[in-house]
Amino acid sequence: MSKADSLGGSATFDAVAQPMSSRAASFAAFAGQPPTAQVSTAAHGSLRVAVERLAPNPYNPRATLAAIEEMADSLTSKGIIQPLTIVTRNAFLAAHPDQSQNLAAAEYVVVDGNRRLAGAKLAGLDDVPVHVDDDLARDADSLLETALIAAVQHEDLEPLDEAKALERLVQVHGSQRAVARALGKSSGWVTQRLALLKLTPKLKQDLESKTLPVKIARTVGQLPKQQQQQAAKEALAQRVHRKGETSRKAKRAYPVSTPPKTTTQGQNDSASSSQQDQNVAALAAELKQRLTPEQVEALVKLLID
Repeated sequence: MSKADSLGGSATFDAVAQPMSSRAASFAAFAGQPPTAQVSTAAHGSLRVAVERLAPNPYNPRATLAAIEEMADSLTSKGIIQPLTIVTRNAFLAAHPDQSQNLAAAEYVVVDGNRRLAGAKLAGLDDVPVHVDDDLARDADSLLETALIAAVQHEDLEPLDEAKALERLVQVHGSQRAVARALGKSSGWVTQRLALLKLTPKLKQDLESKTLPVKIARTVGQLPKQQQQQAAKEALAQRVHRKGETSRKAKRAYPVSTPPKTTTQGQNDSASSSQQDQNVAALAAELKQRLTPEQVEALVKLLID
């Protein structure tokens, strides 16, 4: 049983737009083999292929193909800039003989570019530029690694999908260090992303719904599960506090001037002042009746002093 068979596959695996030359070189270095020189043949070269002849990769790290409508709009206006990376049907089935039914009548399988393929279909494109490289499908492990590395290098991959792809790469190659080296990342980079898989189900939901920031989730995921909820709550509170401090500092640096009083407010203030004058006059009249002139004079003197 191959490593890919032991790991199994997901229902969908998305890929990303990366130049095939750098992708092939990265994969070759990862696999410990020199890259093969390109030749212009149907099994290894560049051409345009009708959309109907292409099948999406059954092994795709993305749980869903997001923003297909936006992709279709972009392809309609600008076309496909990066060719899709594909392998021939025969090469794919040599590695995965049980996938024949999923390919239907397609002559090629997309290894890198499933989202672009979906967008092209929605946009009504007749054909797309492709790069054919059957070397990527020489066995199930090679095909699996290519799809996973392509997905991880995609900066728009959902955090949990990225973590799952990394986990499978580690299972295939036995260490985080080997995966980090192949991706040109640090071991800490890999560790932080794998930590998302250790989150409690509730925190994973919060991460997917965007209520828990990825940065906090990666830190919290490295803690024991019984500590994660409280740690996330405290981290979120600190984040809100920092934002509040930043907002207050901004207000002090750029104070907002007090708007002038409206006519209604001015009328209210004038009425209040008039009422106070009347009260003072009434008090003065009462004191004059109750006090002698000498006492009034003494009181005025005390008030002034």
